[in-house]
Amino acid sequence: MSNRSLIGRFLPGILFLVLVACSEKNGRQESLPLPQLSSEQIAALSGKTFYFAHQSVGYNIVEGMDKILQRMGLSGLFNIKEIKPGTPVPRSGLLHSAIGHNGNPKSKMKEFQSFLETRLKDSVPDMAMLKFCYVDVGEKTDVSILVDDYTHTMSRLQTEFPKTVFIYSTIPLRVFDDSWKADVKRLIGMDVWGDQANIKRNEYNAKIRARYAASGHLADIADWESRFPDGREYRVSILGGEYAALIPTYTNDGKHLNAYGQQVVAGRLLKFLAELVTRGADGDLLKTD
Repeated sequence: MSNRSLIGRFLPGILFLVLVACSEKNGRQESLPLPQLSSEQIAALSGKTFYFAHQSVGYNIVEGMDKILQRMGLSGLFNIKEIKPGTPVPRSGLLHSAIGHNGNPKSKMKEFQSFLETRLKDSVPDMAMLKFCYVDVGEKTDVSILVDDYTHTMSRLQTEFPKTVFIYSTIPLRVFDDSWKADVKRLIGMDVWGDQANIKRNEYNAKIRARYAASGHLADIADWESRFPDGREYRVSILGGEYAALIPTYTNDGKHLNAYGQQVVAGRLLKFLAELVTRGADGDLLKTD
């Protein structure tokens, strides 16, 4: 049978599968539920300042926050503003900035502290969060040391800024390579690029959850990236274990969030912030001035 005959035979089926996949993907995006906020939560968030320190995935989340607020008809709830050198700092809103260098989490902790002590010294935020990037944890990272460094930094800052509610964060994930070549390599005991790094991220996140989940101040970015809108967890069985990974439909490149994934994660962050401000640092409602 000629190549042309084979193409003619299988093309209709291929096109059908592509159309079904696109339809399912679009359907999931259109059915993405919006966060349900009470009038009390909206009032409590209004006028609050949330400082979010990040790198590239952080920009994805900020973009998602803007989209989510527009869909909810709450565009004015947060003044979303990136703080750049030489620009004035707004008194309220979602203030964010890229800090440090990817692959060097210590530089991010240092700059996070410096930013609070300098740029935000006259406008102390109600809430502040430092989010590492997936590249900050690799296969050779000693996650115990990194968690300890992170803990000491956040504890020191909480003492220095007692009026700020510090939010802890897990580290974002990447997808696992699910190509047939990767499966063959694993089958014969060869390393697949990215496997060990994602496993390390799971280890880091487990330690962060063990340390901070009970505080009620943990923004579990990794969980939000690996959980479907209906609440189901996404796990990959690999190398004798089961690990959380970035859901493939949330990304176009295996590491950053696409428009759909942005809104999933940002919607969950918005809900988390709403619950936090109505609970407060010690279980009390944060006051709205």
